[in-house]
Amino acid sequence: MIRFWFKLFYAIKFVGVGIFAPYVAMYFIRKDLTNLQAGSLVALVSFVGFIAQPIWGIISDKYNVTRLLVTISCWTTSVIVLTYTLTDKFEYLIIIVTLFSIMRSPLHANVAALALHHLDLKGVREEYGKFRMWGSIGFIIATIISGGFFFEDNLTTAIYVFSGCLILLGFISLKLPDRGISSTVQWRDSIALITNSQLLRIFLLGIICVGITLGIADQYLVVYLDEINASAWIVGLTVAITAFPEIPIMSYAEKFIRKWGLRITYVVGLSALPIRWLLNMLVTDPNIALPVQALHGIAMSALLAVGTIFVDNILPKRLRASGQALYLSSLYGLGPSIGLFLGGLLMSNGSTKPLWALSLVSGIIGCYVINNAMKIGNRQTLE
Repeated sequence: MIRFWFKLFYAIKFVGVGIFAPYVAMYFIRKDLTNLQAGSLVALVSFVGFIAQPIWGIISDKYNVTRLLVTISCWTTSVIVLTYTLTDKFEYLIIIVTLFSIMRSPLHANVAALALHHLDLKGVREEYGKFRMWGSIGFIIATIISGGFFFEDNLTTAIYVFSGCLILLGFISLKLPDRGISSTVQWRDSIALITNSQLLRIFLLGIICVGITLGIADQYLVVYLDEINASAWIVGLTVAITAFPEIPIMSYAEKFIRKWGLRITYVVGLSALPIRWLLNMLVTDPNIALPVQALHGIAMSALLAVGTIFVDNILPKRLRASGQALYLSSLYGLGPSIGLFLGGLLMSNGSTKPLWALSLVSGIIGCYVINNAMKIGNRQTLE
């Protein structure tokens, strides 16, 4: 039954993400904000998350409040996100977006820590992808529906649905098993994870480069599709296509890892990203752009299933939440904040093509750095 609650949590969590996240940049633009202002706001979400996630991670590990933080995050964020609809003023939205990012930050890393702890107790940590796969299913369903209902004139409705999903997640979180930490955790331990490990520093540098591309893709894919005159249903289906490969790949991630190892499985998956960015630069037909986005799902399967396990392998288990927070804050925090800030500047000319060029360069660098880091750490751990 515990497995059911984890799968349900991930499914509903990504129903909310699929309905809300792809349209945030477009939502801000339709508030008559400039491209630079819209880019700054979505970049702010990522940057604040980069700062807040490691802090929440060490709080979780130090005070044994992993599940409590998940519940608090769900319910407070459900209220804060509704205030997006109350103002069109850029200066007020800065405050709202900052609060939203701070309170959302504990959610992702702490749920992963709970799931990994539960699977570790059963001796099947490599099966994490089977939990996360249900998030992909929820995301696909949500994006197909939202493309038709929300894209044209009803983006505010997406915020209400997202808030409702968060409220429901708060209740589901009460069914998840908590984790207990027997050893003492100090505040400095989170910082020591980085200062004491060359492997982790190099690895996270590569992840930041990849995160730059994801921040751009998450917020400007819809803008790109609008630019090439895609219909509302093609928009919804295209966003959904990005997650389709995640389902079979995450389902078989355990077998891939055992056959080829973490490094090869991870790097091969990531290599799909630069190919996607190159094709996005070249493709102007919505019908061709549709299948191209499937490459995203291959890479995300590696990042969200294989990468999560790799980080868990090289870090002390007593700092499980902190480790996942560092990984996710680099992937979804610092990296995207840099990418979105640059994206706002590059979008000043009204075209997404420079964004994909930036993503191509950053993605290639990220794959190279990550591959070298994982070679260093094939048998190395921090314990």
